[in-house]
Amino acid sequence: MSSIALELTAHRARNQKKKIALAVFFIMSIICLIADILIGSQGLTLDQVLNGIFHPSSSDIASRIIIWDIRMPMSLMAPLVGGALALAGAQMQTTLNNPLADPYTFGVSAAAGFGASLVITNVIAIPFIPVEYQVAFMAFIMCLLTTFMIAGVSSIKRVSIEGVMLFGVAIMFAYDSMLTMMQYIATETQLQTLVFWQMGSLDRGSWEKITVLAILLPIVLAIMMKDSWKLSTLKIGQERAESMGINVNRLRVKTLLLVSVITSLSVSFVGAVGFVGLVAPHIARMILGEDQRYFLPASFLLGAVLLELASIASKSIMPGIILPLTVVMSMVGIPFFIFLIVKKGGKF
Repeated sequence: MSSIALELTAHRARNQKKKIALAVFFIMSIICLIADILIGSQGLTLDQVLNGIFHPSSSDIASRIIIWDIRMPMSLMAPLVGGALALAGAQMQTTLNNPLADPYTFGVSAAAGFGASLVITNVIAIPFIPVEYQVAFMAFIMCLLTTFMIAGVSSIKRVSIEGVMLFGVAIMFAYDSMLTMMQYIATETQLQTLVFWQMGSLDRGSWEKITVLAILLPIVLAIMMKDSWKLSTLKIGQERAESMGINVNRLRVKTLLLVSVITSLSVSFVGAVGFVGLVAPHIARMILGEDQRYFLPASFLLGAVLLELASIASKSIMPGIILPLTVVMSMVGIPFFIFLIVKKGGKF
């Protein structure tokens, strides 16, 4: 057998293993979703939960309300938001060429939270947009401005990857300070809502929000998958990508626009959730490599699994109390963040 044939056989074997890994991640997400629905303070049995899901008419009213109005919306929001944030982190790391980029560490989530706070505290009222959509719209605008500001800094050749990282951290602290100012001028009711943004929680999940994400995320993922070979080429250098006929600036703008859309919606729905967009893409990269055809869906599925596990932990660590998602994710994210820095020797 010729060397070309051997290489082709090996390539097919690698791709087959990657497809199997994706299938495993998908099964993990389903198992974690079922476990998340089962866990709750009311202590429903497996039979009660399954009967409530598949035969709601035969279930008692209390069980039906707990399952369909409380547990199911919260549990279904977890994989959608986790997948969205992981996808955003994966694309930020690719387009900005920075392995530490994600919506949380670069201040994009904080920007969305600040945009939402402007509407919540009635500092800004947007004409011609229904009140119920103004929060998400302002979160999206601030997300978009911040993302392109970071992209602009990263495009300056004399600014290193470490410099872009420090710029993102500075932005995060700047928005956090402005959020604190919004809390200071807020009323008691507004303050409770603002605290929700900073901590992150799935308890405001609803079927309407689930529908929005369930429709939008497949579209965004499909667009990104269509550009997968271009995004893979970016990893070998901007000059090489341009020599192959790829309009890098247009690709970067398009990708960051999609990142802003899914990040702003996620933050406006559940608040700022940290480290999902950092941890999930790195795990996907370590297992499957940089090929965006597998890297993107793997990041999405692993993000879903991580937030599902965080949701389970948030209800299990202190029975009767649901801990904020950012607190739970920080227990995993911060050690992983330190691990990346040590592994790379501080050089990226």
